[in-house]
Amino acid sequence: MLRAIIGLLGGLTALAPERMVVAFERLAVDNPDEVEPRPGIAAALRAEGAAIVAISLIGGRAYAWTMYVTGAFGALLLAVPRAYREIAVRVLYDDPDAVAWSGGFDSVLRLVGALYLLVGIREFRRGRNSE
Repeated sequence: MLRAIIGLLGGLTALAPERMVVAFERLAVDNPDEVEPRPGIAAALRAEGAAIVAISLIGGRAYAWTMYVTGAFGALLLAVPRAYREIAVRVLYDDPDAVAWSGGFDSVLRLVGALYLLVGIREFRRGRNSE
Protein backbone atom coordinates (compact mmCIF):
# COMPACT_ATOMS: atom_id res chain seq x y z
CA MET A 1 0.00 0.00 0.00
CA LEU A 2 2.76 2.44 0.94
CA ARG A 3 4.62 1.64 -2.26
CA ALA A 4 1.48 2.48 -4.27
CA ILE A 5 1.10 5.81 -2.45
CA ILE A 6 4.74 6.68 -3.07
CA GLY A 7 4.35 5.74 -6.73
CA LEU A 8 1.21 7.89 -6.99
CA LEU A 9 3.02 10.89 -5.47
CA GLY A 10 5.86 10.33 -7.94
CA GLY A 11 3.34 10.27 -10.77
CA LEU A 12 1.75 13.51 -9.64
CA THR A 13 5.19 15.10 -9.45
CA ALA A 14 6.07 13.86 -12.95
CA LEU A 15 2.79 15.07 -14.44
CA ALA A 16 2.52 18.45 -12.70
CA PRO A 17 5.92 19.65 -11.46
CA GLU A 18 4.94 23.33 -11.69
CA ARG A 19 1.99 22.70 -9.36
CA MET A 20 4.33 20.96 -6.93
CA VAL A 21 6.55 24.04 -6.90
CA VAL A 22 3.53 26.29 -6.27
CA ALA A 23 2.34 24.03 -3.44
CA PHE A 24 5.84 23.97 -1.91
CA GLU A 25 6.12 27.74 -2.10
CA ARG A 26 2.69 28.29 -0.50
CA LEU A 27 3.82 26.20 2.43
CA ALA A 28 7.45 27.21 2.69
CA VAL A 29 7.94 30.75 1.43
CA ASP A 30 6.44 34.01 2.71
CA ASN A 31 7.14 35.85 -0.53
CA PRO A 32 6.49 33.39 -3.42
CA ASP A 33 5.55 36.20 -5.82
CA GLU A 34 8.92 37.90 -5.30
CA VAL A 35 11.17 34.89 -5.98
CA GLU A 36 11.64 32.79 -9.09
CA PRO A 37 12.72 29.14 -9.16
CA ARG A 38 15.75 28.36 -11.29
CA PRO A 39 15.10 27.32 -14.87
CA GLY A 40 15.09 23.55 -15.12
CA ILE A 41 13.53 22.88 -11.71
CA ALA A 42 10.31 21.62 -13.33
CA ALA A 43 12.28 19.26 -15.59
CA ALA A 44 14.29 17.96 -12.62
CA LEU A 45 11.10 17.35 -10.64
CA ARG A 46 9.52 15.60 -13.61
CA ALA A 47 12.55 13.29 -13.87
CA GLU A 48 12.52 12.64 -10.12
CA GLY A 49 8.81 11.81 -10.23
CA ALA A 50 9.30 9.43 -13.15
CA ALA A 51 12.17 7.71 -11.32
CA ILE A 52 10.00 7.29 -8.22
CA VAL A 53 7.22 5.76 -10.29
CA ALA A 54 9.65 3.36 -11.95
CA ILE A 55 11.24 2.33 -8.65
CA SER A 56 7.82 1.85 -7.07
CA LEU A 57 6.74 -0.38 -9.95
CA ILE A 58 9.97 -2.38 -9.96
CA GLY A 59 10.03 -2.90 -6.19
CA GLY A 60 12.62 -5.27 -4.78
CA ARG A 61 16.09 -4.10 -3.81
CA ALA A 62 15.86 -0.89 -5.86
CA TYR A 63 12.80 0.18 -3.90
CA ALA A 64 14.31 -0.91 -0.58
CA TRP A 65 17.53 1.03 -1.15
CA THR A 66 15.57 4.09 -2.24
CA MET A 67 13.60 3.93 1.00
CA TYR A 68 16.83 3.55 3.00
CA VAL A 69 18.16 6.74 1.39
CA THR A 70 14.81 8.43 2.01
CA GLY A 71 15.03 7.43 5.67
CA ALA A 72 18.57 8.81 5.99
CA PHE A 73 17.45 12.06 4.37
CA GLY A 74 14.52 12.12 6.79
CA ALA A 75 16.88 11.81 9.76
CA LEU A 76 18.76 14.87 8.50
CA LEU A 77 15.53 16.84 8.01
CA LEU A 78 14.40 15.91 11.49
CA ALA A 79 17.71 16.82 13.11
CA VAL A 80 18.81 19.89 11.13
CA PRO A 81 16.01 21.46 9.08
CA ARG A 82 17.93 24.73 8.77
CA ALA A 83 20.72 22.94 6.91
CA TYR A 84 18.13 21.70 4.40
CA ARG A 85 16.83 25.23 3.93
CA GLU A 86 20.34 26.58 3.34
CA ILE A 87 21.04 23.97 0.68
CA ALA A 88 17.59 23.93 -0.92
CA VAL A 89 17.41 27.70 -1.36
CA ARG A 90 20.67 27.69 -3.32
CA VAL A 91 19.57 24.77 -5.51
CA LEU A 92 16.00 25.97 -6.14
CA TYR A 93 16.25 29.74 -6.56
CA ASP A 94 18.21 32.17 -8.72
CA ASP A 95 18.37 34.73 -5.91
CA PRO A 96 18.54 32.75 -2.66
CA ASP A 97 18.92 35.89 -0.54
CA ALA A 98 15.48 37.10 -1.67
CA VAL A 99 13.67 34.03 -0.28
CA ALA A 100 11.82 34.64 3.00
CA TRP A 101 11.06 31.29 4.61
CA SER A 102 7.76 30.88 6.45
CA GLY A 103 8.11 30.97 10.22
CA GLY A 104 6.74 27.49 10.88
CA PHE A 105 8.47 25.76 7.99
CA ASP A 106 11.10 24.11 10.21
CA SER A 107 8.26 22.27 11.99
CA VAL A 108 6.92 21.09 8.64
CA LEU A 109 10.40 19.90 7.65
CA ARG A 110 10.74 18.02 10.92
CA LEU A 111 7.37 16.34 10.37
CA VAL A 112 8.33 15.33 6.82
CA GLY A 113 11.70 14.15 8.15
CA ALA A 114 10.01 11.99 10.78
CA LEU A 115 7.72 10.44 8.15
CA TYR A 116 10.66 9.76 5.81
CA LEU A 117 12.63 8.23 8.68
CA LEU A 118 9.71 5.97 9.58
CA VAL A 119 9.42 4.85 5.95
CA GLY A 120 13.14 4.00 5.91
CA ILE A 121 12.93 2.13 9.22
CA ARG A 122 9.85 0.23 8.05
CA GLU A 123 11.59 -0.91 4.89
CA PHE A 124 14.75 -1.83 6.82
CA ARG A 125 12.72 -3.95 9.25
CA ARG A 126 10.85 -5.63 6.37
CA GLY A 127 14.19 -6.53 4.78
CA ARG A 128 15.59 -7.87 8.04
CA ASN A 129 12.46 -9.96 8.66
CA SER A 130 12.66 -11.55 5.22
CA GLU A 131 16.24 -12.77 5.69
